[in-house]
Amino acid sequence: MKSKINQKINNELKNKTVLITGGAGSLGIQLTKRILEYPVKAVRVLDISEHALFSLGKEVKDKRLRLLLGSILDKERINLAGKNVDLIIHTAAIKNIEISEFNPIETIDTNINGTVNMIKMATETKPKKFLNISTDKAAEPSTLYGTTKLLGERLTSWAGNHIPTTSFATVRFGNMFETKGNVFEVWKDEEKNGVPLSITDPDMERYMWHVDEAIDFILNCIPLIKRGEVFVPKMKSYKILDLANKIGKKHNIIGLRQGEKLEEILISNYEKKFATEQKSMWIIKQY
Repeated sequence: MKSKINQKINNELKNKTVLITGGAGSLGIQLTKRILEYPVKAVRVLDISEHALFSLGKEVKDKRLRLLLGSILDKERINLAGKNVDLIIHTAAIKNIEISEFNPIETIDTNINGTVNMIKMATETKPKKFLNISTDKAAEPSTLYGTTKLLGERLTSWAGNHIPTTSFATVRFGNMFETKGNVFEVWKDEEKNGVPLSITDPDMERYMWHVDEAIDFILNCIPLIKRGEVFVPKMKSYKILDLANKIGKKHNIIGLRQGEKLEEILISNYEKKFATEQKSMWIIKQY
């Protein structure tokens, strides 16, 4: 079922070429599908996973879709991918908290140096707009993943204020129910195998929404991109215990993982000094 077309977004995307990095991931696939509902000229999906790109190609039959195999650490590859592009949506990242903690060099390389590469590429290819996708883990980060994403936000904001040929901004939001490899996938496997559901702490809370809500927010922010803003939606927080109880009533408390918080925040008190609060979001301007 197609979503209702937003005229402002339609005007932004009409006859445009869009590059989505990490576009064969959980968010990227659905974002690609949604953007293809608009009259774009082409959508280029750059991803490091051959299998994920192959699966996307089987699922989405559209002549405007271009599947590009490559890494954001490969400067020559991304320069080719970004040639004659109007809009870049940068979602590629190492996202798993445990994996990032035990693979710090690779995480820093991908999440920070990869973002630097994308920004440098934009200075050469000159897209009209560049939108970086971040996470609530970047608000007062306690994990390596969150720290790298905060640095990605700061790099993007700096670019928005110092690179006049492209308008840069970031979207920061919490967790999605449908993300591959998330706790819901673990719980469903545990319930299927008849074992108690693994819960880090019964008092833990997380900001959650559905992937369609995330995509709506991303697309609605595209017309707002000007000079390094960070767009932060107002999201609903859920107790992890309540979510687990919807799948199974038997639980195994395993304790917090390295760097995990009981509660995340969407925006820090410090950032609120530089933010404009609206009905559905905050807009942070730090430069």
